[in-house]
Parts: sequence; C-alpha cells; structure tokens
Amino acid sequence: MADTPIINFQEERDFSAKMNATYAFVKQNFKGLAKSLLFFSAPFVLLGSVFLSEMFARMLNISTTGGYGASPFDMEDYFDSTNFYLKLFAALLFMLVGGVFTVSTTYAYMLVYDEKKSTAIEIGEVWTKVRKLFWLNFASMFLYYIGAVLSALVLLIPVGLLVFAMAFISPILGGISYFLYYVFFFAFCIYFSMTFFICCRENINFFDALGRLFRLSKSNFWNTVIIGAVNFYIYYVFAFLFLIPFYLYLYISSLHNINLDPLSQSTFAEEVINTVLLMLYGLASVLFISFPLISLAFQYFDLVERKEARGLISRIASFGQTRVADTSYEDF
Repeated sequence: MADTPIINFQEERDFSAKMNATYAFVKQNFKGLAKSLLFFSAPFVLLGSVFLSEMFARMLNISTTGGYGASPFDMEDYFDSTNFYLKLFAALLFMLVGGVFTVSTTYAYMLVYDEKKSTAIEIGEVWTKVRKLFWLNFASMFLYYIGAVLSALVLLIPVGLLVFAMAFISPILGGISYFLYYVFFFAFCIYFSMTFFICCRENINFFDALGRLFRLSKSNFWNTVIIGAVNFYIYYVFAFLFLIPFYLYLYISSLHNINLDPLSQSTFAEEVINTVLLMLYGLASVLFISFPLISLAFQYFDLVERKEARGLISRIASFGQTRVADTSYEDF
C-alpha cells in the first residue's frame, strides 16, 4: 500500500491547483480534522444553537399564535425584555468563541501537519497549538467584526446616495447599485479573513497581519476573493443541506397545526426537535467552514511563494541533503 503523499504547502499554484490542494488536504485529513473540530469547536457552537433556537421558537410563537397574549405589541415587548438580551448575548458569545475555536483548530491542524510532514496527528498536538493561537485569534476575530460593522455603516452613506441618484434614472439601476453594495462588502469580508491565517502562521497581531496582507496581495485582490468566495459557496451549499430538515419540519408542523387557540404555543417536543435540527446544522457548519479557511491558507502560501520564493529558497538550502524517496506514485 502506498504511503500517503504529504502536501507541500510552500508552492506556487494556479486556481485549479489551489482547489485541488484544498480538497486533497481535506480528504487526507478529514478524520483527524473533524475530530479536532468536534472536540474543541462544536460544544460552543451547539450551546449557541440552543439559545438561538429558543429565541426563534419564542418569536415564532408570538408571531403566529400570540404566545404572550393577544396584544399586537407582544413582539416589541419581547425585544425590549431582559430575557431577550440575555439570550442574545449568550448566543453571540458562544458563537464567537465557537468561531474562534474553529479558526484556531483548523489552522492549528494545518500548522502541525506542516511541521510533522505526516497525517498521524494526535488530538493533543492540535490542542497544544490551539491554546497558543486562541487569544490571538480571539482578538483578531473581535477586531474583524468591529471593522466589518463599521465599514458596512460607513459604506451605507455613499451607497445610499448612489442608489437615490440611480433611482431617478431607473429603478433597475437603483436595485443594481444596492446589489453591488452587498457584492463588494462580501468580497472585502472574504479578502480580510485571510488575516486569520497570517496571524497564526507568522505569529503577529491583527494590524500587522493587515499590513502583511496588503503587501502580499498587491495586484492579487480578486484572486484572493475568488478562491475564498468559491469555497465559501461550497461550504454554504453543503451546510444548507443540513438546514433543510429544519425548514421541512417547520412547514409540516404548520400544516398539521389545527389548534386555533390564539394563546397556544409550541409543545416541548416540537421545541426539542427544532433545537436538535438547528444543532445538526451547527455541527455541519463547523465542519464545512474549514473549506474556505483552508483554501485561503493555500492562497497565502501561493502569494508568499510568488513574492518571496520561500519554498524555493528552502529547497535550494536543503539541496544535496538526505531526502526521503518520493512514494507518491507507488501503488504497490
């Protein structure tokens, strides 16, 4: 049986080669990476899913059955309640921590793989690296979201003026302008998310990683966006498949709901099923979000190789030294 060929990260790759490398890495390390993500990231994502499910169920009860009474202001009262804000804060906090663990675990696994040049990676080795990366990624994630929110608010001003001006010419142009706002905002979110791997790989803070990103990706902005966006779309499609049972259950349960009492609420069993289905979606998201994260890591290595030729320099420095025979083509 042939030994598993180790993927060399430090290579210059075109788009198709980066896609192949991404899914070759996923296929080669799926068991170990999935186990690490389920151990470190999934518990926090599942807790966040529980709070989100409870909030969703409560709002659904209010909107469809008047679960808090017959007043039309029940939804407004719920949004003003301490209960809502406590659950929202808990959901966002657990999702934030789960997201940080997802990024840290994915990149910790890649770094351990690159250091060991082996797929025999123990979960303890990943945890050791995750502990070193967690707070760095936590600060980066916090600053990333703050920057994204501020950018979205700032961009709304010129975009709003543009939409207003285009609407006088044609409503279609106004709609197109509004659509382009979301396209460019999504592109910038993808582009700046590569800072997470730069922080992990080079052990630098978020702002230094931004400067490093600008230097590496000069004239390669759209290459970075496209490789991340394509893999984000793949993640979205696969993860959404696990959300379909949740929507199907909501639809089927609404068809079979013959209780016309305006004060009726969802049963305990229905809320449990909704929570379980949302937790299933959360688990799938934890696993599949690694696709765009890994692809952006390969984009980083490609940019570094194009700008600095680190891999080539390393191979020249090790030229003539004892090397292990390449068994990637052996099939016996």
